[in-house]
Amino acid sequence: MRKSMVKIKLLFGVNKVTTLALGKTHEDSYRPKLHLLSKYLKGQCALLFSRSSPSELREQLDAFRSSEYSRPGVLAEQTVWIASGPLPKFPHSIEPVLRQLGMPVKLVKGVVHLEREYLVCRRGDVLSPEQCRILKLFQIEISEFRVGLLAVWTDGEGVEELTEKDSCMMRTSLHPEVLVVCKQLDDGLYYFIPQPYENKGESPVNEAMEED
Repeated sequence: MRKSMVKIKLLFGVNKVTTLALGKTHEDSYRPKLHLLSKYLKGQCALLFSRSSPSELREQLDAFRSSEYSRPGVLAEQTVWIASGPLPKFPHSIEPVLRQLGMPVKLVKGVVHLEREYLVCRRGDVLSPEQCRILKLFQIEISEFRVGLLAVWTDGEGVEELTEKDSCMMRTSLHPEVLVVCKQLDDGLYYFIPQPYENKGESPVNEAMEED
């Protein structure tokens, strides 16, 4: 990020030390009202120095988002369905593992089959360890690493909180709802492919069966 974003300086250090540098009170604040930024220095947090506006910074920061596997306890950012039918990407030995995780599976001539469409999670759910395990087995990354802007300090204006405004401007590459299908591609291998699902309230698998 330091190399790619132009005309910025990024300070990622110990929050307590950074707070001391900014100042804790009006009296020891390095610049007028700069100490008010200190309350935002919690957890994984950095200071970004730039002459760009928050909206200009948001455009640059959106280029650094990346998907990752979800962890238990976080909110699901997508609604995820698994399409019914054969799952030839899996070895037969995975069938009891999937059953233990609550999925309606069975072996048919040595191939794992999902007997009916399966809802892994809904957008906004707090993910359980079992849901995260299923998502990882199906190689579905439904969390995104994104850099958010918490607040901005400007000379003469002081500190403005940006959390709500920035979250509205933040882009995501995740579709709200997906149907995961097992498909064989041109290389002859099987892959789990998430497909956008637009028809809210209808069964995604029925739609997939009609396309077949």
